[in-house]
Amino acid sequence: MSVNRSQTMKPLLIVDSPFPAVDIVALNALAGVIVDIDANAETLAAMARLAGRTFALLARVEPLERLSGDVLRRLLESGADGIVLSGCRGRADIQKLDVMLRVAEAAHGAAPDPIRIYGEYGSSPEGLLSTHPLTDSSPRLRALIFNGVALAKSIGCQEPTSARHQRIAAPILTGRANVVLRAFEAGVPSYEVLPATPDEAAARWAQSQSRDNGFASVVCNSIEQATILGRA
Repeated sequence: MSVNRSQTMKPLLIVDSPFPAVDIVALNALAGVIVDIDANAETLAAMARLAGRTFALLARVEPLERLSGDVLRRLLESGADGIVLSGCRGRADIQKLDVMLRVAEAAHGAAPDPIRIYGEYGSSPEGLLSTHPLTDSSPRLRALIFNGVALAKSIGCQEPTSARHQRIAAPILTGRANVVLRAFEAGVPSYEVLPATPDEAAARWAQSQSRDNGFASVVCNSIEQATILGRA
């Protein structure tokens, strides 16, 4: 999959609560919605059944070692279009997940359209230090996601900020650059998870910083944040 470095895409949205009372039109303005398969399995299934849905429905899992056969079965039965591997450590994780999905799809007689993979970097810092390229790691790989908040938490540094006058810690800047470069090398788009803020000016500034740093789009933490950026 070839990606133009100047290409911009619709944002993704993380849903951390039960099924949100949001109009389908607002959700279809997004590239996709991310739902934790363990915490919100019912929300995942309910969104998959929405009439007129055009956004991608993505199930989030972490870490790979806890991805059991039961979780994969629920993933396939949920109607999700893809899986977000949080805590991705690189090529080996993506390849292993690809194999696990192929086995599960064969066992359950899944439709020929395979589950897509989105690798999320941040909560496993060692993944950002890997020297193994992602090129041709899996035909399922659709995008990379950088979660600076998760990275900051995992290494104990200052979280990425949304105010213009505040600095961003060096490990976050390094991680951000790493994911953009990895995505470019793999030929897939990259997304950045925005800080959770309801402030309109801060949200727009954070989005502009992501674009300036080479991300194709962002991951919003609330429908309010997504609506703000949709008006930008």
